[in-house]
Amino acid sequence: MRDATLRELIAVSREILTSQGVEALTIRAVAREMGMTPPGVYRYFDSHRALLDAVIVAILDELTEHISARVGEVDETDTAGRLVVASRALRCWGVEHPREFHLSLVVSPPEEESQAVGQARRQVGKLFGEIFAEVWRDHGSASPAPWPGEPRIEPLAERLVRMLEIVMPSAPAAVAFTRCWTRLYGMVCLESLGLPRVIGDETGELFEAELADLARMLGLPEAALSTGR
Repeated sequence: MRDATLRELIAVSREILTSQGVEALTIRAVAREMGMTPPGVYRYFDSHRALLDAVIVAILDELTEHISARVGEVDETDTAGRLVVASRALRCWGVEHPREFHLSLVVSPPEEESQAVGQARRQVGKLFGEIFAEVWRDHGSASPAPWPGEPRIEPLAERLVRMLEIVMPSAPAAVAFTRCWTRLYGMVCLESLGLPRVIGDETGELFEAELADLARMLGLPEAALSTGR
């Protein structure tokens, strides 16, 4: 019964988040929706921060499962197609769940996150990193982009892959992953905030342009961009 109540508390909290915004997500609001008293909620979460963290972890677990499921629909040998599908899955989820995306992946800086939240955030990046490593093994040697010789980025890339606990085939691969990840993730952040729509981009054309550019830089076959469409 306790587990069922925990799941319901998280579900109610997420509904408040999506319908009213993070400012409305308070212990008192959750208690009211659950027909409980605030002290009753505190029996499950000892602070407002603990409640938020539980919601964030649940959101990120769902996001990771969503991307993994989409990637699982693509043949394992089609590493380029798997990367394209994973990228579009991240964008679609972020656009469809803007408040959840913003809370779980944008709001708090790493130094303020709990261990559980940090691990949940890293699992998203690790999923992409592992797919990217396979792509680099298949296509990196033919990449037309000048990935080697990035002294400003190499220490940052090394730190990123170490933080995500992934193994890249080479330092240039780590640099390429860092640049690709920040560009695609940055575009999804912008879309989750609705900024591209201000200039009329309702269907992710800017994201698709970035994805196509990165595919060319990585030397991916043009057919990869049609995967899963």
